[in-house]
Amino acid sequence: MNYNNSVLIGNWSEERLKKEYEFKLFLRKRDRRELLLQRSRNLFSNLLKERPLAISGTFVLFGFNVQVVASDMPVRNNSTGAKTGLALSSLVNERQVDYMQNINAGCLMTLSPITTPCCRNTFVVLSAKDENMHGQKMNYGDEFILKAENYGDPQAPPLYVRYTVEGVPGPADRMPISLSTTKDSSCLWTTVPLLPRDRLEGLGSPIKTGAKLIIRNCVADKSLCVMNQNWMQTFFGPECGVTCRNYVDIHGRHTAENIFTLVSDVETKTKD
Repeated sequence: MNYNNSVLIGNWSEERLKKEYEFKLFLRKRDRRELLLQRSRNLFSNLLKERPLAISGTFVLFGFNVQVVASDMPVRNNSTGAKTGLALSSLVNERQVDYMQNINAGCLMTLSPITTPCCRNTFVVLSAKDENMHGQKMNYGDEFILKAENYGDPQAPPLYVRYTVEGVPGPADRMPISLSTTKDSSCLWTTVPLLPRDRLEGLGSPIKTGAKLIIRNCVADKSLCVMNQNWMQTFFGPECGVTCRNYVDIHGRHTAENIFTLVSDVETKTKD
């Protein structure tokens, strides 16, 4: 006689009951959409849902969606077809999938080759002086806040791109920029023209959408930069770290790691 799970004797009976329980648990999770595959698909759907950029003319305007793009940085392990261009994006990692289906406080910021405007890489640019300002041109030197919209939960508290200032020197691969519900001075950013000769006269002039510029954190007084040596594998493919650090050449000019553009309208996106 061959013993198997159909023989209700000793351990075989326990194994059969265990398999029945696991199957019922699987069906319950499936009906509640709690399976890892279902949650992963829901996460992709929420974070990669396209968000059309407003047609705002040729200048960056307060109150509109923008993308922060490192336009001169090459893409590694390219699977998107683009040769250059990395967009500032929110990241939900594999350990957070079980309890997060949308962006949330604590999500790290990365630079992604996926530059199609979507929930994870578009931000509302707000004036630090008056957050209700809408439609006014943003000038070089103006302090601003990048607000991330949680479209999956309109009742969730607002999230802001925040740079955590290091008290002591940390590891070179530390990623200190994340989303936070805390809105303080560490969330303040400003811009300066790319070329040193234009910085004195350029301060106070409107920022053209797609123009190459330097973005600085107002507290750290350091420039937003690409961590080109810190690439990682994520749910969304290979992505690069981002921090605040000054990269300059022997002539005092910022290198490609510090060069960004603010993309805020459809026309500029089409040209890219």
